[in-house]
Amino acid sequence: MTSLQKLIPIPQPPKHGYGFLGNVPDIDRKAISPSYGKLVALYGPIFRLDLLSKTVTILASQELINEICNETRFTKQLGTLRQVRIALGDGMITALTNEHNWKLAHKLLIPSFGPMAVRAMFPQMLDIISQMILKWERLGPCHAINVSDNFTRLTLDIIGLTGFNHRFNSFYSDEEHPFVSSLMGMLWGASKTAMRSKLENLLRYWSRRDFKRHTETLHKLCDGIIKDRRDNPKDVNDMLNIMLLARDPETGEGLSDENIRYQVETLLAAGHETTSALLSFTIYELLQNPSVLAKAQLEVDTILGTSDLHAEHLPQLHYLDAILKETLRLHPPAAQICMSSNSGPGILAGRYAYTESDIFILDLVDLHRDPTVWGTDALTFRPERMLNGGFEKLPPNAWKPWGNGVRACVGRDFAMQDALMTVALILRRFRLCRVLGRGEVIVEQTVTQKPVGLFIRAEVREGKDSEVRNAEEGWGKSGSGRPALLRRRTTLTTTTQIAYRISNTEQNTASGPACSLAVLYGSNSGTCKAFAEDMASEGSSLGFCINGIQTLDSISEKIPVDRPILIIAPSYEGRPSDDSKKFVSWLERIAGSQTAGDSAGPAAHEGAFPLLLRLPLPLHGVRYSVLGVGNTNWVNTYQRIPRLIDGLMERLGGQRIVGLEEANVAGDVYGAFDEWAERVWGQLCSGKRIHSPTESKELGIEIVANGQVARGLDQESLTGPMVHKNEVIASGEFGYVKMHMEIELPECMTYSTGDYIVVQPTNGNEAVQRVLRRFSIAADACILLQDCKKSYLPTKPEHAHALLARYVELHQPISRKQLNTLSECIVEKDAKTEIDRLTHEGFEEDILAKRTSVIDVLETFPTCSLPFARFIDMLQPLKPRQYSVSSSPLASTDKHLASITYDVVTAPALSNQNRIFNGVGTGYLSALQPGNRVNCAVRSTSSGFRLPLDNTVPIIMIAAGTGIAPMRGFLQERAAIAKLGGAPLGKAIFYYGCRHPDMDYLYKNELLAWQEMGVMEMRPCFSCCPDQSQGFKHVPQRIWQDRGELKALFNAGAKILVCGSANKLVKSTADICARIYMEVKKCSLEKARAWLEEVKSDRYVSDTFY
Repeated sequence: MTSLQKLIPIPQPPKHGYGFLGNVPDIDRKAISPSYGKLVALYGPIFRLDLLSKTVTILASQELINEICNETRFTKQLGTLRQVRIALGDGMITALTNEHNWKLAHKLLIPSFGPMAVRAMFPQMLDIISQMILKWERLGPCHAINVSDNFTRLTLDIIGLTGFNHRFNSFYSDEEHPFVSSLMGMLWGASKTAMRSKLENLLRYWSRRDFKRHTETLHKLCDGIIKDRRDNPKDVNDMLNIMLLARDPETGEGLSDENIRYQVETLLAAGHETTSALLSFTIYELLQNPSVLAKAQLEVDTILGTSDLHAEHLPQLHYLDAILKETLRLHPPAAQICMSSNSGPGILAGRYAYTESDIFILDLVDLHRDPTVWGTDALTFRPERMLNGGFEKLPPNAWKPWGNGVRACVGRDFAMQDALMTVALILRRFRLCRVLGRGEVIVEQTVTQKPVGLFIRAEVREGKDSEVRNAEEGWGKSGSGRPALLRRRTTLTTTTQIAYRISNTEQNTASGPACSLAVLYGSNSGTCKAFAEDMASEGSSLGFCINGIQTLDSISEKIPVDRPILIIAPSYEGRPSDDSKKFVSWLERIAGSQTAGDSAGPAAHEGAFPLLLRLPLPLHGVRYSVLGVGNTNWVNTYQRIPRLIDGLMERLGGQRIVGLEEANVAGDVYGAFDEWAERVWGQLCSGKRIHSPTESKELGIEIVANGQVARGLDQESLTGPMVHKNEVIASGEFGYVKMHMEIELPECMTYSTGDYIVVQPTNGNEAVQRVLRRFSIAADACILLQDCKKSYLPTKPEHAHALLARYVELHQPISRKQLNTLSECIVEKDAKTEIDRLTHEGFEEDILAKRTSVIDVLETFPTCSLPFARFIDMLQPLKPRQYSVSSSPLASTDKHLASITYDVVTAPALSNQNRIFNGVGTGYLSALQPGNRVNCAVRSTSSGFRLPLDNTVPIIMIAAGTGIAPMRGFLQERAAIAKLGGAPLGKAIFYYGCRHPDMDYLYKNELLAWQEMGVMEMRPCFSCCPDQSQGFKHVPQRIWQDRGELKALFNAGAKILVCGSANKLVKSTADICARIYMEVKKCSLEKARAWLEEVKSDRYVSDTFY
């Protein structure tokens, strides 16, 4: 026995309401797992909670949970299931381990879930899955599919048919089956009841009434199934017959009628709810991780080839199996297990005392994120960790989605086969994409958890056979034999024959489809999409047939060869945009397959890729051109994605129309676009007969009398949270004024430390009035745009002021092409000469360097007769601005309060020193008052810009100016943990650069207080007062001075986090780190930079702004 001196008290959050509310306010009843996660981050892997009706101890690490899973010392308790037991009685899940009925049912039913029994269910599972596949096909690629709803229908029908030979026929009704609605109502009621006090439950009459009503509905439905079998016996070996007819071979005892009802209800409930959650989370993760989706689809295509899915294929789908296991790791359907001691009081992990009455809640979500088991990328969806012996080598009880020991889920093999078959058939048949604009995907948690609000579109992949039940058999028939399958064949293809071909009647001719053109883009901020719309508009005016613009992801596996394709692709720190990830992964995948096939020789081609001999290169016949949009401030990753796309398409057989054009947003991005467009049109129009452009019309404008104006912004995923606080934290004596804003997020919008707030601003009134004065238009004039081909412009009447404020950029530098347009509208020779000078020799100095806009030039040349419609048509869409969150949800008592820190950009305009320029985004933000709504949304960081999961890992933080924003959030989080005496913290050093210790040292008092607490060590650098920062004016100087200490920290596993200006702090920090590496390794600068690129994904992560 451990001595008392070594025992550690189990931490507990402070109670609320003077102790009367206990810790109940710490737990969100709709998000129990995230609530536990927040407390784990604050208090560590063990803590107590007073939930009024009971006191529980939460466990969240493999070390602690592994010990609790010892069934000789601990046993399962019902926990929340105690309320479910009222409805489901002593069914398999809600019975106690020592109850007679549990032991009897377990003995009789276990054989029904053995490997051979589950494998025999393959035909019936295939029957139901085929119904869903066929329905998705018939709905078409434009239909938004509710993922959770469809998988709930699927899994209910499967357990109904396989277990009870009963068809619920869920896919033949728009309404969900009454069993599902009653089950969810019962589970919600049970979950809420478990979190309330006895007094509150006593007072909630209506809740008790609803719970009783749902329970009675479940009883009635299941009693009907049992009665039907008794009245119409069937000679089938299903679970219902076993319940009705099986007897204990030792005692001859069978299940009672009441217990049979409870077992039917339990198997229907558990058999569909957990598998539905697994499938829903799997699709969510695949859409979030396009490279994983591409690998999974490749495996399915390779294993199945041109054959149907058979049971013998399932053990070969290793990667798909790993995907399911990784999904279960991050999203266990049942997120908690309740345990207690069955051997009296004792000591847990040698340091925590417990009693026989203590209740332990095993927090599986945080167990599956334990960095001591899963590493620093525990939050990353990475199925590869489950392959090559990785799963088998896991420590005991590190992966527990199916429960524990003798009380583990008996249907886990059933669920895995069901899920494996479903995902394989979906991936084989469809291309999937997520439907945006449907709100946030949230995790709904009762006794189980699953994502809701996830909608997808499913487009049939060319040449992939659909497996559907023979129509002559009928959907309504049941049977245990293998269903007859009707194969619907399309053009024979393989994974390497992916260029889409149309029928001979649609091939290129001198007139008609010969002039078709595809315009594709990838875009996060809107720039590339705007360029794509410009190309589509100009192409239409030249007579090309363009059926709208498309994202790159939308044409994965079906690149057209019947028409030229124009690709406009960005590169975000070397990564593709959100809507081109699948396309890039797909290109890389088929390029890898091509290389593997080439090296394997002809035999390999004949087996796996039979058409490769007929189609030597997958993109043979594809004509394309790529415009890359990047930023030279990201020196090492500049244009990485456009170059990758361009190179892979050529390697795979594509033919360039014109070579890659690289546009630099830090330079003349519009000039590069115009040059590329000119080269493309020159090549495409050369010697070709094109449709007469008589149908093409320029944008027109009509002033509508008494028109009904549009309301609000048409912005997907942007909502209107409220400003809580907006205050100045540094005056403008040294640089810009700096402000701190706190935003109340809506309940459905959550964030993590390191995320961004994306703001959709409006142009300031001063800028809008300049345009209105120039064109003599009243601010309240109601304007209707006619023949508008740009999606970002309103299609309904809009006030002139709102049109200019909400929809278009007014401050972008004018391009050479736009200057030429203005020149066409000028008569005076001298003015034309000056415009010509600005277009050529004066462009860099007088336009780009001074950021001279279209309205600047129009004011300079008042006689220019440019129509207002052409002015609107030449402008780019007003883009959202992104700001790092400067708070932590762990540090706030209000989990929906987030803050940002920003400069208020106000300075004499470079183009005219007599006029003041106000930044669009920060001007919009600074004008907001508490109580105002702000157009914003949360965007998760796509990089590793997070604190290490293991709090003991050292961190080195580097920032300057408002780059302190994410660092403040990180430090807030560490301070919250330190304040509560939670998990131990590793060493942290914060290098912060500003001008003056008293004027722009942001959050100075907070930082010094945190330093006193031991949260971190501050190392400031004051450029205007170096004598107060040990002589250092700039951060890189101090880093170099401390290089010995920093080297030791990095070798001990430290993570470096950098936030600042791309061409200043971020660049100089990277340079100094490379210099330190060169000194240590005695190597060249090239090798030092290569090393820096290697560690940038996890050990050295930067957040860059301009």
